[in-house]
Amino acid sequence: MSLKALQQSFIQQLAHSQSADKFLEYLEPCGNLLPEHQLAIYQNNVRGALQKSLAQVYPVCQKIVGDNYFKQLASVYIKQYPSKHHDLNSYGEYFSDFIKSQCLQRNELNDFSYLSDLVQLEWFYQQVYYAAEGSLFDFSAYAKLNEQQQVNTVFQLIPCLNFFSSDYPVLSIWQMNQEGSNKHQSLDLNSENCCVFRKKNLIELRIIDTTIYNLLTYLIAGKTLEELALMGVDNYLPALIEQGWIGGFKVKHV
Repeated sequence: MSLKALQQSFIQQLAHSQSADKFLEYLEPCGNLLPEHQLAIYQNNVRGALQKSLAQVYPVCQKIVGDNYFKQLASVYIKQYPSKHHDLNSYGEYFSDFIKSQCLQRNELNDFSYLSDLVQLEWFYQQVYYAAEGSLFDFSAYAKLNEQQQVNTVFQLIPCLNFFSSDYPVLSIWQMNQEGSNKHQSLDLNSENCCVFRKKNLIELRIIDTTIYNLLTYLIAGKTLEELALMGVDNYLPALIEQGWIGGFKVKHV
């Protein structure tokens, strides 16, 4: 086996709790450690690092289900979704879908149907934290567009913003589980539209109304100013620009 093939095989073994006999043939005993024990040390280190990474990304989920139960969930997730990237900050993308399936499979999670959406909120927080900085809207460049170009303008959201809609009050639940919050405050069991964005290196989470949520959805879909005007939501654009959520534009050629 070539060195490159051996290295690739080693990486594959780290992602699994069991070791392939063919790979172990290339390892020599080290002191009292057999090859399978040597490999197990590396595998345990990798699993520990991934569990720690998931706990850092999803602290509220961990707080709600408890440390030990979270470790159980994380162990199953790591087996089903081994890391494929060198950057641990990108690990955990499918944890929301995983939690949703676990809530359907595990009786003890029957009362936690909101948990997958809460996890999605925490993932968006992680993504927004590491996203590229948003640019300021160039009013002078926009003013140089002619009337036809302006009606065909597609406004662009900043990269460090994400949003989604939940059937549950997940942002309120997230806020109740932050340090210093009132744990005994009443909670309305209503759906919430959540927006996560970064502004001046600070992450903000906000509940947005349905109109703003729809407008953000239209912007993601690439609707032009003319189309937004026909839907009656174009008058909300200045507020989004002032908020810093819209950072650019392009002219759609028709």
